[in-house]
Amino acid sequence: MWIITCGSSEPSLHQAQGDLMRGRGNGDLFVRKYSDDPARREGEEQCVRDVAESGTHVLRVHGDSDWPEFAYTIGLFETFRHPELILLGLPAERAHRLLNDARELIRGGLVFRDGEETDALLEGASVTARAVPSDQRDAHFGWAAWYYGGEAFPALQLVWPSRARRFPWDADATDAYRRAQPVLADVPLPEWAKRAPG
Repeated sequence: MWIITCGSSEPSLHQAQGDLMRGRGNGDLFVRKYSDDPARREGEEQCVRDVAESGTHVLRVHGDSDWPEFAYTIGLFETFRHPELILLGLPAERAHRLLNDARELIRGGLVFRDGEETDALLEGASVTARAVPSDQRDAHFGWAAWYYGGEAFPALQLVWPSRARRFPWDADATDAYRRAQPVLADVPLPEWAKRAPG
């Protein structure tokens, strides 16, 4: 079972059924629809507040025996015109902290680019950014798709090295490490995404 955690337990602000938003790039307006479910709506409202206040919201998704947990950003594209980011296979708190650190690096001018390594995020190690294909983006960035009103947005996976400083595509990377951090550009959609409604 997948459990999504979003936002904090702060009180929810009263809002209308949706926010009138300007479309990203085309100038059109759209209405961001909020859920009728009070718990989900509270998370949606927290997400919107976080993006307005800090530039991003980080959403964590718990994994299971078939797919690792992951965390991703919402708001980087709107705030900084930078692709959204995802980390797979790290403990939730660490992934959350690293994505917040990445936001601050981006705020300071760093740009993560597909295929490039940087040592700015991890102490003593580099991460590599890899473009997330649209089908994997649609499967893994559900709340970001809601936030952007269904409009396409770019996304990058930050791939972290093993303790031996290997990446999943290295010939001598272990199978356990590859399973812990599937590279979305290199693997098929997970089974749960194929079964997901709509």
